[in-house]
Amino acid sequence: MSRLFKKKSGLTIVELMMATLLMSMVFLAVSSIYVASQRFYLTSSNKVIISNEVQYAIQHIYKYTMMAMGDKNTASFQITGATQLDISINDSNPLTSANYSSGVENYRYRYDAVTKKIFFQVGSGGEEDLIPKVNVTEVNFTKTENTLTGYIKAYYTDPTQILTFYFGCYPRLASFN
Repeated sequence: MSRLFKKKSGLTIVELMMATLLMSMVFLAVSSIYVASQRFYLTSSNKVIISNEVQYAIQHIYKYTMMAMGDKNTASFQITGATQLDISINDSNPLTSANYSSGVENYRYRYDAVTKKIFFQVGSGGEEDLIPKVNVTEVNFTKTENTLTGYIKAYYTDPTQILTFYFGCYPRLASFN
């Protein structure tokens, strides 16, 4: 029996501890890469959601502003306090000097800082939340002659990830002799 145990080919406790230490370092490196990639994915998907929602709002505002028609004396949109935009659209087709002021539909975009939402209203109807998925931290509408410019700042779930989107449009002008 003593001859059997003379050739010990097993692991010592030091070798076992070194192997465990190396395996735990490899596992730690792999898990930190996984956590970092997961965090990157969540951040990126939040930015995509914000981008899609705010882009929809900007296209909505752009569409109705471009449908509006004013002349050199009367603008087709009015801005109240930099956070409310009123647009008048004449639905007459074709538009002439006789029907210029009839058939006008009013649209309103309003930012509410308390609820952090942009609301859209047609005529005297009720308001609807234009982009319900995101929280809007700031909206600015600016009128320079007949040009509408502005920006929207918004975030999705993390208030530290605020994105700013700028826009500008130039509504049509009617000219009558």
